[in-house]
Amino acid sequence: MKNSDVIKALLLAAVNEIAANPGKYAVNPGRDFTRNRKMGFHDTLLMLLTMEADCIKEELYRYFGRTTHAPSKAAFYRQRRKLTSDALANLLFTFNCRLHKNLYNGKYQFIACDGSAADIFRNPDDADTFFEPNGKSTRGFNQVHINAFYSILDRRFTNLVIQPGRKRNEYAAFCEMVDAAASGGPPTIYFADMGYASYNNFAHVIENGQFFLIRCNDKRLGGILGRKAAGLKEMDCRVERILTRTQSKKKRSRPRLSELYRHICQAVPLDYLDESRSEYDISLRVVRFEISPGCFENIITNLPEHEFDFEDFKELYHLRWNEENAFRDLKYPLCLKAFHSKKYEYIVQEIWARAILHNFSSAIISKVSVDSGERKHEYQVNFAEAFKTCRDFLRIHDGRTEMDVEGLIAQNIEAIRPGRTFARQHRFKLPISFCYRN
Repeated sequence: MKNSDVIKALLLAAVNEIAANPGKYAVNPGRDFTRNRKMGFHDTLLMLLTMEADCIKEELYRYFGRTTHAPSKAAFYRQRRKLTSDALANLLFTFNCRLHKNLYNGKYQFIACDGSAADIFRNPDDADTFFEPNGKSTRGFNQVHINAFYSILDRRFTNLVIQPGRKRNEYAAFCEMVDAAASGGPPTIYFADMGYASYNNFAHVIENGQFFLIRCNDKRLGGILGRKAAGLKEMDCRVERILTRTQSKKKRSRPRLSELYRHICQAVPLDYLDESRSEYDISLRVVRFEISPGCFENIITNLPEHEFDFEDFKELYHLRWNEENAFRDLKYPLCLKAFHSKKYEYIVQEIWARAILHNFSSAIISKVSVDSGERKHEYQVNFAEAFKTCRDFLRIHDGRTEMDVEGLIAQNIEAIRPGRTFARQHRFKLPISFCYRN
């Protein structure tokens, strides 16, 4: 059996597991999904996974075939309305549990954390998502913010926290996902950019018995070290800090260690300081290395020195960029720029569905070998085309149609040109919206 058939079987098994207890994921248990219809619970989930950037009628024809027996748009609206918000979230977790995990040195899993905004249907009356006219848009726009955990070595999403654009809080989302991570698995190293460098984030990872590797700027590094970072050369040292809410030296339990204390003001979250615990001890490893003449990278971590030496960080710190590529794939080949609803809860449904489709496709693509032959450059899979192939493959459910998935993916390849860089384009792009009643 081909790998693509195995991965599809695993996803369908996960869908069947969820569909075996539809009442658990129904808005009205005991009433929703109890009657036989053209589009049942199983088909509703798969329909959400395979939607592209077209109108609902065309999406229905693609999935069920262009026949008079295809369900109507109204039938689809009624069925998706019955799903609770956690139906697709649990499908992602259930599917991921069935997939093999790749580990670094056979021990650690690498999880990157980042966030990305998604533009949705314009609605100035929605105070939680609407942004007033600015340099990006003269009419204003609405956004949701997607916070994601992404397995770097497996190229798949492991968890999402979706927030209204006006209520985005990446610090809180990071802590929520760290605390929700399943215990008992392999040790995890969380990668994050400098926007996540905070004592509270460090503490949540440490309290969960895991590890982190988070970039920080010179200002934040100076605060941790107690001196300005400008002018510092390469370094790898361990710093011990005592965090407290009070600035009074008389209230410190260890006045002889006054140089180790750091004041955390009341406005800054630190979940492990309260009335019963006035001080919190934290041990951090600070790594600073030069990436180009005069340009330095700062890393805050708690990784042990005997397993990760100074040179290892020069290779590890940039791995987080893989998640940036994953967000690009979600928005374009997987059509996250096109939502089939105006309602916030249905938009959340589609974001989870795109993440599941991404994981399904990545599991197939990862096993496709590309023969570079005698060419000037190394070649890799064209991921944009590969995602489209995998989506069409998942849409097949008649038991007769066959598709050479691996062959099609291997046929669409592109050259790898290391060292190429492009400036990020900061411009507003209108979302593709469909004027549906929902």
